[in-house]
Amino acid sequence: MNSSRTDVVQPPWHSDQRVRVGVITLLAWFGTAFVTCGASVTFHEHVAPILWRQCAPCHRAGESGPFPLITFAEAKKKAREIVEVTETKRMPPWLPAAGVGEFQGARVLTDLEIKTLGDWVAQGTPAGDESKAQPAPAWPGGWQLGTPDLIVEMPQTYVVPAAGQDLYRHFVIPVPTDGVRHVAAWEFRPGSRAVHHAFLRLDRQGIGRRLAAQEKDAGFPGMDTPAGLLSPNGHFASWQPGAGPHCHPEGLGWSLPPAVDLVIQMHLQPQGKPEPLRASVGFYFTRQAPTNQPVKVGLVNYRIDIPAHATNVVVADDFELPADADLLGLLPHTHYLGRRIRAWAQLPDRTEKPLLSIPAWDFNWQGDYICRQPVFLPAGTRLRMQIGFDNSTNNHFNPSRPPRRVRFGQSTRDEMAEVWFQVLPRTAAGKARLDQANLERTARDTLAYNEERIRQDPQDGMARVNIGRALLSQGRNQDARLRFEEALAINPALDEAHYYLGVLSRMKGDPRSAEARFRQALALNPNHARAHGNLGLLLVDVPDLKGAAEQFQAAVQLDSSDALAHGMLGALRLNENRVDEAITLLSRAAELDPNNEAVRNNLNLARRRRLPR
Repeated sequence: MNSSRTDVVQPPWHSDQRVRVGVITLLAWFGTAFVTCGASVTFHEHVAPILWRQCAPCHRAGESGPFPLITFAEAKKKAREIVEVTETKRMPPWLPAAGVGEFQGARVLTDLEIKTLGDWVAQGTPAGDESKAQPAPAWPGGWQLGTPDLIVEMPQTYVVPAAGQDLYRHFVIPVPTDGVRHVAAWEFRPGSRAVHHAFLRLDRQGIGRRLAAQEKDAGFPGMDTPAGLLSPNGHFASWQPGAGPHCHPEGLGWSLPPAVDLVIQMHLQPQGKPEPLRASVGFYFTRQAPTNQPVKVGLVNYRIDIPAHATNVVVADDFELPADADLLGLLPHTHYLGRRIRAWAQLPDRTEKPLLSIPAWDFNWQGDYICRQPVFLPAGTRLRMQIGFDNSTNNHFNPSRPPRRVRFGQSTRDEMAEVWFQVLPRTAAGKARLDQANLERTARDTLAYNEERIRQDPQDGMARVNIGRALLSQGRNQDARLRFEEALAINPALDEAHYYLGVLSRMKGDPRSAEARFRQALALNPNHARAHGNLGLLLVDVPDLKGAAEQFQAAVQLDSSDALAHGMLGALRLNENRVDEAITLLSRAAELDPNNEAVRNNLNLARRRRLPR
């Protein structure tokens, strides 16, 4: 008992010191409050620091804000509007509720700052003594991290029309790299205020080029990104107005393969006049390859059916983590009827850890939210999300007057319900378990999503391909074959359907049919890396080693992450006694697939051959 009592005894100064600290804090607060309550509030001394810190990152020349807020004259002109949007907390745009999660780059004014702005306007917007002003920040012009190592730009200008509905369009940008480059940071420059948000995707198969070639204007339309266009592994790769450069912690970057196209999906909003758009992306590289790879886990609900005038329709989803992991960030998404979003973790002991709360969703200011510090989630944690919809006239965002029944769909007049979690498994074994669980979940979601697409459009051939691919991942080969054949009956030019029928024929032991399918896929899409690789494997068995080498060469040029193609081409080059080339290819294969014993043996053999005798 005595030792226990001793543990809680404080030094004689402890309680007095805590009181002194409290008094100093209160005096500091009252000193600031006194300025705003009883003394003159001036622009130079009190208002400018608030605007420069919270508003000017967007409201300055060359940025996304519609007008600048740097000088006294600029602020005075918009003074009443500033007070209105800050008191209603529409500006700065920040959706997460305070006290639930701590996120980087939070754009939040304190109650005292909001009152300061209101008092300034109430007192007649005085300028004050300019000599008392703090120095204005030296905002970087152009690229905020300095000149990037590589800048890529849309090859053509696209003109956003002056009026009409919002547009969703993908723009294809070739990336001129001759080897794998590791991205430490990147910055998106929209070049136009018409860009509402954007997502970066990597295209190793030329899918975007083919779709863009069918269009008169730059890019190609669509809210739904085509299969085969992938976000960098485990990263959101998104941009919204006000977002700065995306800087990845050491070891958590991503790799940019050679011979790849960057495809940027943009949500575009007409601005009342024709708006030229020519966006660019700057990349900052590092020599260090990523040592950790995060995983994106999507909680999604496609069973959305919101009656007209309903005020509180709630959908939900959940997922159990099979391994210890750290939460790095969240990305919620819904449309105009979505009003409330909640994400939380139910820990193995059944306690709940709130992760994100958005009490008043605004589609115009959606974004991703990166945790200020990673949040540890032990194995057995169940990630949960709920999204609430309001389809009544009380929701001023409702695009339908009068309200109408709304179901799931990609159009902004339809609805979606998603919360994406970016998590980093703590071990390689944990990542393998999470990848497997995520793969099974993705197959389930793919089936549900594409069945809904077919319900909306019975002639959607690509939806049937996507369903077939999901069924194939579940081992339901015959069901998958039927879906691929249905897709080709609708559209014989779907190269993916031919490719997967080739895969099924090869699995069935019918190499002749498989070869015909792979060649048909390549006739439709010469950049189909997996078709090249599978055709190469068939030609090895013929054997046609020269033809196989040509196919593997095409595969590695199109997809620098294809371990099998690198290993097979390396073995063929070794067989031709092209030792240096074999070592390069086999080293890459060993890097991509460290546990492949055949690759290691071939690499050791190649190195022994190169040793001087």
